[in-house]
Amino acid sequence: MTGNASNARLKKIFLGPWGLRAVWRLLIFNVAFNLFGGVMKLILVPVVGKEPEWTAANFILIEAVSLAGSAACVYLMAKIERRRFADYGFTRRGAFGRLFWEGGLWGLATIGAVVAVMALAGGYSVRALALKGTDLILSTFLWAAGFLVASLLEEIVFRGYELFTLASGIRFWPAVVVLSDLFGFYLHYAQKPNETLVDGLSVTLIALFFCLTVRRTGNLWFAIGWHWTFNFGSLFIFGFPNTGNRGGLPMPGHLLDSATSGAKWLTGGPMGAEASLIIFPALALLFAAFHFRHRTVKYPVDGRRGLA
Repeated sequence: MTGNASNARLKKIFLGPWGLRAVWRLLIFNVAFNLFGGVMKLILVPVVGKEPEWTAANFILIEAVSLAGSAACVYLMAKIERRRFADYGFTRRGAFGRLFWEGGLWGLATIGAVVAVMALAGGYSVRALALKGTDLILSTFLWAAGFLVASLLEEIVFRGYELFTLASGIRFWPAVVVLSDLFGFYLHYAQKPNETLVDGLSVTLIALFFCLTVRRTGNLWFAIGWHWTFNFGSLFIFGFPNTGNRGGLPMPGHLLDSATSGAKWLTGGPMGAEASLIIFPALALLFAAFHFRHRTVKYPVDGRRGLA
């Protein structure tokens, strides 16, 4: 009886109603993801340097390798859990379809509204185009591709596998809070140089918005589209800096020859537009507009599919 009771306790620790418990699935995934990341650093550092500048070529190489690694880790977990990629929100149906382009329009509109208000307040101005001719065409294509790959990477990991899995253990909205705080305050505020609490909070709210879009649409495509064009607009079109690029420099090869002036609360300083206080009313309007545009919950809530 003692042996049977011990086995039962062990099973309860590792297994839940629908298989391996969420904590162990997340542990396996993150161990695999970090092991892959460590190997890729050993390979990429001699090629791009320890702290590479965000040239289009460097950016695409790093993000593409990371995307391949994350996709491989999700594929591994899908095999272990006997699920499909689509169960984590990365669906073939609707891929790069209406929701993706709708999200893209909303992302571009959000950053455009922030910049417009900033410009009216005297914090942003444009002198001319920074690119012409073939440089304009090539740089636009490369940075669009780079930011798309980066958006796919982050959404597949955070709003895809990890959200689905953590929600199966602690339910959807508690999982949203945990992962959004992790995304905003740990991976951005704590890990990137020269970050501020304003930037950490804005990124956390953006992550919460992404989770809301997944909840209401049932997949990642709106979030991927929004993520893509917001970053593309901020960093390529409007030429804002980012602390991930050597502590706060604009990317080489951006579209507009622009300048910011004024207090950091207005311009965001080296963190860029997402650290401007203007982002908060813009995000409030974004949440409200999306709530009224997409009212139906479509995210899977059946425990047999992994959610409590």
